Amino acid sequence: MSITLSKPPVMVMSVVGGPTRSIRSERGGAAMMPNISKGADMVGLVRYLAGPGKFNEHVNQRVIAGDIVSVSVFGGRIDMERGAELGRLLDSSRMTVLKGAPVLVTSYKKARALMAEGMSKKAAYEAATSDEHVFHCSLALAADEGELTDEKWSAVSRDFLTEMGFIGREDGTPDVRWAAIRHGLSKNGNDHVHLALSVVRPDGSLIDTYRDLKRSQAVANMLEHKHGLRVLWSREEGGTERGTKPGERRLAAERGSPATDRELLAREVRALAAVADSEAEFVDGLREAGIMVKPRFAKGGHTVTGYSVRYLPFRAQDTDAERTSLWYGGGYLSKDLTLAALRSRSGWETTPESRDAAMVRWRATMTTRSGRSYAPDPVSDREAIARLGQWSAYMRTIPDGDRDAWAKAAGETAGVFAAASMSTEARPGPLNQLARQLARAAQTPAHQRDPRPRRNNSDVRAVSRMLRSMTSKTAGDIAVVEAMIDCLLTVMDMLSATERANAAAAMATQARQALTEIHLRAAGVDPNREYVTAVGSPGWAAHARAKVVTDRPADKVRQVEKIETVAGQWGQRRIALQIPGAREIDEFGHIIEPAEPQAPAHAEPVRTDSTRTEPVAAAAPVFEEPVSPLRRWAAKAAAEQSELYTRLSRYQPDPAEPHEHDDTTDTVDQTQETEQDWEKFMPPPGRRPDRGTGLER
Repeated sequence: MSITLSKPPVMVMSVVGGPTRSIRSERGGAAMMPNISKGADMVGLVRYLAGPGKFNEHVNQRVIAGDIVSVSVFGGRIDMERGAELGRLLDSSRMTVLKGAPVLVTSYKKARALMAEGMSKKAAYEAATSDEHVFHCSLALAADEGELTDEKWSAVSRDFLTEMGFIGREDGTPDVRWAAIRHGLSKNGNDHVHLALSVVRPDGSLIDTYRDLKRSQAVANMLEHKHGLRVLWSREEGGTERGTKPGERRLAAERGSPATDRELLAREVRALAAVADSEAEFVDGLREAGIMVKPRFAKGGHTVTGYSVRYLPFRAQDTDAERTSLWYGGGYLSKDLTLAALRSRSGWETTPESRDAAMVRWRATMTTRSGRSYAPDPVSDREAIARLGQWSAYMRTIPDGDRDAWAKAAGETAGVFAAASMSTEARPGPLNQLARQLARAAQTPAHQRDPRPRRNNSDVRAVSRMLRSMTSKTAGDIAVVEAMIDCLLTVMDMLSATERANAAAAMATQARQALTEIHLRAAGVDPNREYVTAVGSPGWAAHARAKVVTDRPADKVRQVEKIETVAGQWGQRRIALQIPGAREIDEFGHIIEPAEPQAPAHAEPVRTDSTRTEPVAAAAPVFEEPVSPLRRWAAKAAAEQSELYTRLSRYQPDPAEPHEHDDTTDTVDQTQETEQDWEKFMPPPGRRPDRGTGLER
């Protein structure tokens, strides 16, 4: 006897920084992410949870909650032997009532995909059917959010299962057998709890797993509010990204790739869609880029409804074994990269001839072939800036309530950033991050999407072609990038006007960080090295310029001129900073670590602070270290011109604050400038909070 269900294929939700990654949380506190999977081996699951783990990361394994029988018998510390007994108890309902019959679940979507590949109907349905009587869900926090107590996790676990309808039902339906198990932090430092339960209740009925993934996200949002955890705005406002899985990251490590195949494919597909004039040209572009393409045909085989892409097989760097890349559907890459979404926003030709040409390309063999390369359109930088300005002006004419038009405009803008990233970034960098931010705003439910193109996007496509054809690996033309940022800020204004303030704030922060990094690299500053943000330094100027562009003040031109004036005095300022005992700074503001001073033989080193070690004589006087003439001159000049030194160190007008400007006077009152607060610490972009601390602190 067997129980048969039908359901869509399982998609694993991810954990921030844990076994799988997902979007970062945007607010303070600790956010919870559910990770659901199903299987057919309850004893094996509980034994694993009670065991040492794959990397011996499991410690203090214990049962903290469960149904009345499970927690009474197995509550507290647990090992693999007791874990096997607990697994048999959790599976007892199926074994006694259903006589051990499997609970068969059929994925019709998987069966249809197998039949489209040529498999017979019977074989396809057999391959798409599996036993899934075990329900496993982990609830985890971000790695930097600390730990919750067992009592707190117990309450969260019980509330989660109650809201999912698995326990505590008011209609008299018996609760399932379940247990909540903790075993310390994950390999990546995430605090989490595992929920193991059977889908079979003691009376033989089955729990409702229909749309369990979407329901679990809604329940997680409710629990975040109830238990004071971090609330993810992406759950409430939309605009999410699919998390990466451990297998994807393992393949990326074997390839030596800076990102997973799915992340790299999403970037390339987004850029190529923005470049192509037609669907046929889009398919050709994928193959020319070395990407294997597999179309998905509608019933009858006369219409293409979707596609999948993957990279060619490769050899692992460590073992030299051949590895096969995974196929990814357009919707799995990103919600805005489905074929329907690309067709609706890209403005591709829809004539019968163009559809026939596209069908020929889709039916072609799935091998990479050489052909026409994308030649840059004859678009100059000035014309590109003008066309981007026209595109930004067009987006401002879209009504705030027309979400479909905004989604299409955001998707086109994301393609522009992806095209620039493909040609200027050796690995996904700040431009790609901005493309991904815009792609979130481009997501529209299928039932709300208008298949008709809204506008001829030839201007944006020409700019994308120009950016895609560049060969430089640095974003050298800052003016073009700032024009692109202006388009992004227009989308950000739309998000703010449509009650998506958190998404807009995240986009603004990402835009400022990305533009700061671009300005840093253009000025010769390596963001991966420690650099100063003293007034006038290249690092300071990069932060100030990015702030002016993203804040869009009324007197932007005047503030830019002031920044350039202050930045031009960096040479004098750098000399003034080279006082005895200070760390050396190169012309780009990088901090050069000095050699450790040698103490006399008779001296005992005594640490007086966290950065310097001074020798203290035991029985003889200590001789001062010789000072170079340049440093002696700098110290003397600083002492004699203390007023100038003070004014230089405090002169830092904030570009975000408007200032009164007297047209009758061209000179700036230095006394008034010293009263302004420009001593704010401006951290550099990236994930290293210890970079760019500055000497002025």
